[in-house]
Amino acid sequence: MQTQIDLNALADYVETTFDYHPDFEDDAFAFSFQGVRIYCERKPACFDLHVGSDLLQLPRC
Repeated sequence: MQTQIDLNALADYVETTFDYHPDFEDDAFAFSFQGVRIYCERKPACFDLHVGSDLLQLPRC
């Protein structure tokens, strides 16, 4: 990943925010985290996070 972000902090943010905050209720959306623009696709079992050309998958609780 070219851009350095704190992956643990990102995982905590996703886990505590995306399923609970009305700003993130769409199935696909973009957000900024630590100055990096990230595109998110909500899947039944995970969140697909596109950070530049990298894809991160974080499980949903």
